[in-house]
Amino acid sequence: MKKYIWAVVLIVIIVVAGIYTKDNKRESGAKIKVGVLLPLSGDFAWWGETTKNGIELAQKNGMAKDFDFIYQDTKCDTKDAVSGTQSLKALNPSMHLFIVACDNDLKAMTPILDKNNDLAFVAGLSGSDLYESKFPIINLSYRLESEASAVANFASEKLGIKKMGLILGNNTFGSVLGTSIPKDFASLGGTTVTEKIEINDLNIESSVLKIVQEKPDGIYIHNNNPSMSAILKRLDQIGYKGPRIIVYSGRDQSLIDGSGKSAEGVYVPWVISDLKTPAQDKFATEYKNSFGKDPFVTSYFIYDGVTLLDESNKKCNGDARCIEDYFYNKNDFSGVLGHVLYKAEGQTERTFYFDQVKDGKFVEVK
Repeated sequence: MKKYIWAVVLIVIIVVAGIYTKDNKRESGAKIKVGVLLPLSGDFAWWGETTKNGIELAQKNGMAKDFDFIYQDTKCDTKDAVSGTQSLKALNPSMHLFIVACDNDLKAMTPILDKNNDLAFVAGLSGSDLYESKFPIINLSYRLESEASAVANFASEKLGIKKMGLILGNNTFGSVLGTSIPKDFASLGGTTVTEKIEINDLNIESSVLKIVQEKPDGIYIHNNNPSMSAILKRLDQIGYKGPRIIVYSGRDQSLIDGSGKSAEGVYVPWVISDLKTPAQDKFATEYKNSFGKDPFVTSYFIYDGVTLLDESNKKCNGDARCIEDYFYNKNDFSGVLGHVLYKAEGQTERTFYFDQVKDGKFVEVK
């Protein structure tokens, strides 16, 4: 009888272990599924494409062979992000890794993800509120507050601005920048005035006139590139002569093409120096040969992230908590953007530079 009972117990243990393995571990030889949620259509499709290209270039160079990246279009719309996540999880029960481009998408996703077994990587900039849920998120770029601080310091110390006008989009980015820049600028003895504009709204006349009437020494602009081009043109038309600084995403040829001569002299924060390393030159050349255009900075962020993900997986075999610890404990990682430290709460350590448009090209300010 005892032998019978032990036999039954052994069978139950084997069955339970088999179920656990099937549901929670990948089968030997099976690829690790990664959900990649990007804007592949809509207003921010260009940006989603840069993220996708960074992943594909890493794979082309022999990295992430053990991973299967499954793409989902969110349009940077939280409803699409939530439904896309639910679909990915239902079709892929073993999926525990996610790469997300838009911070608002990831914020909406975290309540339906498992904080014990899942891990997310955010490819674009994000604010501190994204990390308040305590869901494990590794920031592959940098926090918006870091850009705000860099802009405030540059405007005050390099450009001598005492009163700065802010023309901001009415999304998460605009909200964080609209809180952080005035706080940082005030600590340097300056003041700010703010106007909000819908993202991609070309009816910018009223906001531009209101800001200029406040007589700022300089103006910072955040929006998508078509709206920023319209703002720069209007500032030029009414004869505004103060310095203009734009959000990092404006450092793209489309901004210059859309603004024409009105882009001349514009400043933009950047984390890539003109003194490129051999690794950066190689990456930029390979990217252009593969996709027919120059890489945007997000492509660098994601390429470095996939590089370290591939490295960590040699130890972690797809385990999300092991991968998270590996990223945070890696102190000597040097990717195409050079040395970077990934820290908890979305903190990363990067060096900021500033570029300026001169003769139709972005040139680093020395």
